[in-house]
Amino acid sequence: MKKLNSQEDIAEMRHLKPRIVLRRRGEGVTINPDPHGQTPRSALTSIAKIFVWLLEEWFAALFLNKRKTLLICDRYYHDLLIDPIRYRYGGPMWLARLIGKLMPQPGLWVLLDAPAEVLQARKQEVSFNETVRQRQEYMTFVRTQRKHVIMDASQPLDKVIADAECAINRALNQGGNRG
Repeated sequence: MKKLNSQEDIAEMRHLKPRIVLRRRGEGVTINPDPHGQTPRSALTSIAKIFVWLLEEWFAALFLNKRKTLLICDRYYHDLLIDPIRYRYGGPMWLARLIGKLMPQPGLWVLLDAPAEVLQARKQEVSFNETVRQRQEYMTFVRTQRKHVIMDASQPLDKVIADAECAINRALNQGGNRG
């Protein structure tokens, strides 16, 4: 049985997307305390950005991640479909959904779920009603994915970590190589 922490595993954690075209300029991942506070980009800029994102994901999948057993993304493209305001997306949603279908698909989707009250107590980036809406949208979306697990993130951290490791190991043993 292959284990997540075995010597031959090569794992990487990534925030949101690969940075190939627009490399990071030395800055780390920052938390935006007001993700809905900025105005949307123009439709043309938004469309250009999602096409670049698509190209970066495929380039990374084909050339950069070939030897990886596990790629953990704390956000992924499909987050834009649930919260386009966070990404300042100003283009047509039908195109964003189409691009989402063309993105390389994870071998396992893991949704860390908790009641909206718990999520709001941890992070107040958006209103309570928006938290409720997003939670429902994430649940609906993840349930449509072939391989997914929904975990109760209101449990103690050690339990959540153990459950996540178990789900990832199960997916790796079933042949999922990217999740």
